[in-house]
Amino acid sequence: MSTKHEKLALRHAPVLHQKIHEMNPRGDYITRVDLRGTWDDIVHNWEYVRDAGNALEAAGYYSVAETTTHYFILYAFYHAQDWYDGKILIDKIRKNFDEHLHDMEGALAVVTKRPGNEKDERVDAFITISHFHFYCYANWRKDNKDFFFPEKDEWRNRIRGFTENVDGNIWPVLDGGRPRFSLYAQARGHGIRGDRKAWGLENKIIRYFPSLTESGEPESDPEKFFKDKEEYLFQDVRYHLIDIHEPDGLWANRSNPNVFQTNDKGQDAFVKLATKNKLKAGSANPPWGWDDMDDRHKCGELAINPARIVHDYFTGLREYSLEYVFDPYLRIGTK
Repeated sequence: MSTKHEKLALRHAPVLHQKIHEMNPRGDYITRVDLRGTWDDIVHNWEYVRDAGNALEAAGYYSVAETTTHYFILYAFYHAQDWYDGKILIDKIRKNFDEHLHDMEGALAVVTKRPGNEKDERVDAFITISHFHFYCYANWRKDNKDFFFPEKDEWRNRIRGFTENVDGNIWPVLDGGRPRFSLYAQARGHGIRGDRKAWGLENKIIRYFPSLTESGEPESDPEKFFKDKEEYLFQDVRYHLIDIHEPDGLWANRSNPNVFQTNDKGQDAFVKLATKNKLKAGSANPPWGWDDMDDRHKCGELAINPARIVHDYFTGLREYSLEYVFDPYLRIGTK
């Protein structure tokens, strides 16, 4: 992907607020899919994460599509384990029937182009995936005294839901003076939303901030956590933004049977070990396999054809074009 899109992805990347469960904190850390250094061995990622001697450097994936009027920036976060502790009845059921190797969820950010005022471009809305549902967010919250957007901003949109409801506002977090939008990820199951609903009761949170060069790793030492304005314990870590379309990257391995296979629903899914050590499609999907179980859009459209799904979900995004000038999934604007 171009340097322009790399910088764009960094400029608008979210802060991921990741809840951490005390029983298995490493299972809640975000990291690379090829964390063992090879794509052909990801089926053993669960065991790799379990070994505390192995490093889990923080990472997040991105891709950018562009129409004549908007940017659509997708962010995806990988956990090697989707796990449950089995202490209460519902978690015992989940552990037996839903615990699985690999997990990938994230968000699609929508940015209105501002010709001549590119420095003022910001995320106008975003859609998250939490398990089998998409959630929509728009309109920045401005009740934080540390955060400010000019009220007379001529580009300020008043976005509303169209075929889907807007589930909440955009919550800001400052990163070196720059406001970023917030994502909230559950511990264990790792569903991602733009609000704290169904976030869980855990009080430890890793705040992952984006970087193009740094890849930090959370520390378990209680002294490394601090209290903010709330009763949560925080630790700040930088995650490395990785292009989904980089050479030998996530998209390049979509036909590698050691990484992805097609499940019974026709979706691409990360592989798992089945009987007799054979590989088969598991329960976790890459972005081009994400789907909302109760909307009319095709599986994977959030990544592959984001302009269409955003057009149907929202109204109030000003002038809006469906004409792509760049979409790496559709090979538009690529060399």
